[in-house]
Amino acid sequence: MDPNNDIKIIGLIGPTGIGKTTLLDSCLAQTVQHYAPSRKPHEVPVAMVAAPANGERSFSWRVMYRRLTEACGTVLPDKQRASTIKNGEVFALRMDRIGLAQRRELLEAEVRNRNVRLLGIDEAHHLMRFGHSEAMMDTLKSLADIQHGTKLMLVGTYQIASLFSAYGQLARRSAILHYRRYQISSRPNDASPTRDEQEFRMILKKIAAHWPCEQVPRLEEEWQALMRMSLGCVGLLKAQLQQLASLQTKRKGETFNSKDMFRAFKASKMMNQMEREIVEGEEEVAGLCYGDADPASVVGGAEWIKNLEPVHA
Repeated sequence: MDPNNDIKIIGLIGPTGIGKTTLLDSCLAQTVQHYAPSRKPHEVPVAMVAAPANGERSFSWRVMYRRLTEACGTVLPDKQRASTIKNGEVFALRMDRIGLAQRRELLEAEVRNRNVRLLGIDEAHHLMRFGHSEAMMDTLKSLADIQHGTKLMLVGTYQIASLFSAYGQLARRSAILHYRRYQISSRPNDASPTRDEQEFRMILKKIAAHWPCEQVPRLEEEWQALMRMSLGCVGLLKAQLQQLASLQTKRKGETFNSKDMFRAFKASKMMNQMEREIVEGEEEVAGLCYGDADPASVVGGAEWIKNLEPVHA
């Protein structure tokens, strides 16, 4: 978000069920607080919407512009009517349908007037339903160019990764933040757990501490199986364990029944499909993300990096 860098488009990309929207809510709240001390009453530092998935045969920029304009602070732009003054009285003019170009102009005016720093689109994979990724990204890039200092953020699954590498000029202005899942190692069971595995076990411990029933399943002890059943995605894990807890609370005496596991967790074919998409997505974004630079690959290896260090007297 530093206004002094040339990054105009930010991508938060991760697998389905990883918890992107939950992470986003936390980050946006912090961003708003960051600008709060200097924010003027009319300003809207962050404007975030979800991409429309309304069943149309092509992506509706009309709906997208309207949603973004409303998120910037304009109330019901479709209901606003032009007016004129005659003989000292205000008269409403005939309501014409707002065209696509007019919606775009309304949005541009709102972004400037409200001094929007971050314009965001959640569920951005809906943008990819109809192809034309280069034309789509040109339009999105132009949104980020509305005002100096405004950045555009796209949040979605691995499907949107191709948007950021469509051509060099766009790649120069973009940064992908990869929200990675917890990885389970293929080492022997008696080997020391990795950092990912340790953190996953801590999550299970916290969930068990808030279990709504007296009989608490031994979640932490079975962390390996639960890690595989959730594919290392916390959002998916949470949804499945919530379902398990719900089933348990409906039983007489709220007793735990292992048969509920077959209803609470995803079916094997669904899991296999999700895992295939995640693995393919991880391969696609490898080497594309913020922090994936490899300066040591330049001629001279790591030696020239070391030579950049200041010499202290």
